[in-house]
Amino acid sequence: MPLTEAQIERYSRHILLPQVGGKGQGRLLASSVAVAFGVESEGAASVAAVYLTAAGVGRIGWCPLSKRGEEVSTEGSLEGLTGLYDGTGAEASIGALNPDVLFESFDMPKKYDLLILLGSSSEADKLVAGFESHAKPVIRGARNGWAGGVAGHEDDLIFDSSSPEAVEELLPAAPSEGVLGSMLAFEALRTLLEEVQSVGSTTLARFDLSHGNFA
Repeated sequence: MPLTEAQIERYSRHILLPQVGGKGQGRLLASSVAVAFGVESEGAASVAAVYLTAAGVGRIGWCPLSKRGEEVSTEGSLEGLTGLYDGTGAEASIGALNPDVLFESFDMPKKYDLLILLGSSSEADKLVAGFESHAKPVIRGARNGWAGGVAGHEDDLIFDSSSPEAVEELLPAAPSEGVLGSMLAFEALRTLLEEVQSVGSTTLARFDLSHGNFA
C-alpha cells in the first residue's frame, strides 16, 4: 500500500525502524486485528487497542465478550483508555488518535488477520475456532493481580500471582493492565510485520510486577 505524504510524516519514526520501514508500515495499514475481552480484561484490551491505533493498524474490531459470574470492580482500571482522545465514544476517540484507523464492532473472523483474546468462555472458544478455521493467528493474554502473560495457547497462561493476597486486594489494576496490553500489542504487531501464520502454543512473555520479574 503506497503511503501518502501525510502518512509518511505521521509514521516517520516507524519508517526509520529497520523492523518496519515503509513496506512494513504499508502492511500494517492494510492489516486488521480483532480484540475480544471479558469484563475483567477491558483495561488491557483498551491499552492494546490504543497501541495498535498509534502503530497504524488499519482496522480494529472491538468485541466485548458476554459477562460471566460476578461483576468485576474496575476502580483504578484503564478500561476507559479508548475514550481518552474524544469523550463522545471509543470510535471517535480512536479516530481522533489516528484518522487512518477504522475502529468497528467485531463482525466475522474471516474479516480480520489476527485475534487478540483476553478471557475464557464458550463465546471465546467459538471465536478461536473461527480464526483457526481460517488459519489465522490467535494471541491470548491473561492477568492475575500484578502478574500476567501472553501466549498462543490458553493452557500456557495458568499462573498464580506471587503477590501476598492481603496486599493484592489493595493494588490497582492499571499497572498490570498497561503491561499486558502493551505486550499483546507488541506480539500482534510483530506477527503482522513478519507475516507469521501461527504463534503456536509457547508462552511468549510473562511478568510479575510485585517482584519486578519479566520473562
